Amino acid sequence: MIAFGRAVLAICFCSLASACASAPISIAGSSFAAPDTPASAAHRELEDAVDHFNDDLGVRGLIREASSMDTAMRWMNQLAGQVDGDEPDALTVYLDTQSIMLTDAGAPDRVRADIVHVWQGAAGIDAASRALLDTVIGLSRNDVTNALGSVEHAMANAQTAQSVIEAVILEMTSHHDADALAGLRVERDLLALRINDLRDRADELAELRRQMRNPSIS
Repeated sequence: MIAFGRAVLAICFCSLASACASAPISIAGSSFAAPDTPASAAHRELEDAVDHFNDDLGVRGLIREASSMDTAMRWMNQLAGQVDGDEPDALTVYLDTQSIMLTDAGAPDRVRADIVHVWQGAAGIDAASRALLDTVIGLSRNDVTNALGSVEHAMANAQTAQSVIEAVILEMTSHHDADALAGLRVERDLLALRINDLRDRADELAELRRQMRNPSIS
């Protein structure tokens, strides 16, 4: 009976996960969205920047975008008391994807190049978000709702990449001296700043959306 109940819960979870897989992270409320309304040029530029950023993180092995079915199956296994011990951790995925050996003399430079790509991508999203926020004509509340979800998604992925990078740097301290790691730490700090910028843009988009819902709010 317990097994049957778990199976029913898992089926429900699969249906819910599939339905929500493409929903924006923000609770800003997609119920107000108008799917048939064409996005503004500023919103399209932001979406392009976010898509490129997320794809780039995936190619570099810095994030893993699990499908809704993968998530549901993992949840079912956890309910059944089964743990997938063969699933590699995020650090291993990154190193294997990039074919990086931490002991190699050139490893710090290769990791540094990846960090630069990440913070530059985040900076591009920040710039596109600012452009959208500066837009007055042609900007709909639906644009703002979708933009907020996109920026939040990119920020979450950037934070995941940041965690992987922190783990890489920590592991490298055993194999490389401070001078070799200095450049990594500089780029890591720049990434942290860019993530803070994305958080600020998300806050501003949330506030703009609130004002568009209630124009009397100043």
